[in-house]
Amino acid sequence: MSWDLLLYAASAGGVLAVAGIALGRERVRRAGTGMLFGFLLAANLVLTYAFAVSDFSYYYVWKFSSSVYPLYYKLSGVLAGQEGTLLFWAMLIAGGALWLERHSSLLSRRAQLVVVVLALYFTGMVLVQSPFEPYPGAPPAEGYGLNPLLLDPWMALHPLTTFLGYGATAVPFAGALVYLLMSARGSGDAACREWVTEGLQWLRYAWVFSTISMAFGGIWAYKTLGWGGFWAWDPVESAMLLPWMVMTAALHLSVEHRRNMRRYSVLAPVLTAYSFTFTVFATAVTRSGIFESVHAFIAGGAGKYVMLLLGISALAPLCLGVWKWLRVRGAPARSTRREEIFYAAVLVLMIMTFIVFYGVSFPPVVKLLTAKKYAVTKQFFNLWLYPFFLMLLLITGLGLSYSERRRREAFREFAVFSGVTLLAMFIKPGENFNIVDYTSFISATKPLLYATVGEISALSILPPVAYVLYACWIRARIRGLRLREVGVVLIHGGLAVIAVGVVFSPLFTSEFSVSFKRDEVGVEKPLMYAEFHEGFGRLGTWGVHTREVPSEYSAVLLGVREYVEGLRSGAYPSVSSLTERNLSEGEVYTVRGYVEQAVLTEHAMFIKLTDGMSSVWVASPPYRVAKGEELVATGMVLLDVPLPDGGRGAVLLSEAVSFLRELAFREVQEVRVEVLRGERTLGRGVMKYESYSNGDARRPLIDRNLWGDVFAVLDMRVGDEVSMTVRIKPFINLVWIGVALFVLGMGLCILQERRANP
Repeated sequence: MSWDLLLYAASAGGVLAVAGIALGRERVRRAGTGMLFGFLLAANLVLTYAFAVSDFSYYYVWKFSSSVYPLYYKLSGVLAGQEGTLLFWAMLIAGGALWLERHSSLLSRRAQLVVVVLALYFTGMVLVQSPFEPYPGAPPAEGYGLNPLLLDPWMALHPLTTFLGYGATAVPFAGALVYLLMSARGSGDAACREWVTEGLQWLRYAWVFSTISMAFGGIWAYKTLGWGGFWAWDPVESAMLLPWMVMTAALHLSVEHRRNMRRYSVLAPVLTAYSFTFTVFATAVTRSGIFESVHAFIAGGAGKYVMLLLGISALAPLCLGVWKWLRVRGAPARSTRREEIFYAAVLVLMIMTFIVFYGVSFPPVVKLLTAKKYAVTKQFFNLWLYPFFLMLLLITGLGLSYSERRRREAFREFAVFSGVTLLAMFIKPGENFNIVDYTSFISATKPLLYATVGEISALSILPPVAYVLYACWIRARIRGLRLREVGVVLIHGGLAVIAVGVVFSPLFTSEFSVSFKRDEVGVEKPLMYAEFHEGFGRLGTWGVHTREVPSEYSAVLLGVREYVEGLRSGAYPSVSSLTERNLSEGEVYTVRGYVEQAVLTEHAMFIKLTDGMSSVWVASPPYRVAKGEELVATGMVLLDVPLPDGGRGAVLLSEAVSFLRELAFREVQEVRVEVLRGERTLGRGVMKYESYSNGDARRPLIDRNLWGDVFAVLDMRVGDEVSMTVRIKPFINLVWIGVALFVLGMGLCILQERRANP
């Protein structure tokens, strides 16, 4: 049975729902919407079950799973490729269409039509590249498995939260389009109240899940990739940031629009719609094959349809927004100071969004036009975003502390903190206070502006952060500790905390190296750092050279061991189970056992395998095997054959044998170390190098403290020598604390909204 029938049935339900909405047939609409969601839910459950039971008759399951995975890694494979993610996204959008059934207004029906069409479109993309495509040929006994770097609990959750966030933008997108259309025609009052109340709540959910998703991805990168960072401005990472920034602007404007319908009546719905547009853009970066990224999927059949959806979802809000502005514009209303502050904040945020969008889009455009490769480095993003980030923090402080009663005081505080920020830009205790290492790309031919911005001191982040925290205190004092106000304070306080961690942690991370011999357990060695100096090198050449210098830190080797995990021994019958059968000559069997004896003859290698109860001889090509080694052999049985021990019996004629450790889930090299500063222990733990059948992964030691982390990664192990890199990372935990404040604060805002509008 082809489970694609579920997708066709869902499509039929979607068509039925469209017809019911267009014709005003309530029963037809409800039945069609229920079919659309129900069959897509069923398809997701079938795919999830196939992963849970390791059904490798499906190519998609074989590609992203293995029978030896724990259940949560098996289930994470459902969203490991574009087929599964598009199916899951289609179901979420259909769920939004079903949710709109609870409303009976004209806006809800029209919005439901848009959402159903979106769900149909995504279902069509799934049919183009189905996760239920059968494996070509006989189903294998074992799957290829996930990339070893993805075998991490944080990455198992990252795709789920990503697409929960993406899926939640469909309803606000549809509502924004319909609201623009209706309000342009003069029926906007009732539509505004309904759209803002419901759309704002969906947008909050999308923002929360997008925040959590980026945090999970950052933690995964920090733990797994071995470089000790959480953000590298990779195109996929940067593309994920774009919808989050647009959502942030849309949330602020929608709240103000609800308070006064004349405020941001075009900009709020347009930015809300573009929250969905940029989720499609992020999907295009990952799946279109146009953008080069270590996170990108191989371009599939759905890539061009994602690009088509991107074009439509970008043009529709823009055209409707312009049309509404032309229809309803009249004499310009006098704007308030509060509106001007919000416009300034949104303008800065949109400039930052454009910088990120430019950095992501420019390389593929250059490649398309000139056939040349062009890379935008992280220095570009840091260089151009930082000044606007300072502006955003300062405007945030002004917006939080502003009220008509303290207008003059608020602007006076803004001027003072802005002046102190400008002064702090030039206070630089050392070269490591530069916000970017601009020396690597600044030359005499580059504009002076590059060097000027690159010279800004990292101390400049402290006055805006202090201003935001001060403004949070002012707001709490004036407005009280109501649930929503506490949420607002936590969100913006989290922004300030993240700002300090993001700026100072990379700048003040110290990196060292050390090597040990395997037998140097208990030996303490100083951690070495690279020192640059100008002069003559070892070969007598003049220039800038590096030398290893001992630091105040040291490391103690506590132990080294190697082992294998997840042996698939249960999949191979033991020697006893083989010898208990009635063997037939010429049939093929598989046997597993330990080497008891190995004899090399003129024609073959005879290996006697045993499991402690029975034994069998295997004839194979010559191998270097050791007594006690566990092997798996597959071959044809020959009966009554002369044996090396002088007797006669059955022999398994095998073309090849496999060492069971090679068939293991993973082979692990584990090193335990302790990092010291003088007599004080800073960190202690285990670092690993894991080898899988389809790749390798490094698992660093991360010992967390309030002041920062001790981060150590195993570089390589050659022979008896173990080398490692140790990083001391202060301020890093401020990033995770800030994200927690983000999520907690938005959770309080959602809870307050649900209480106010049950």
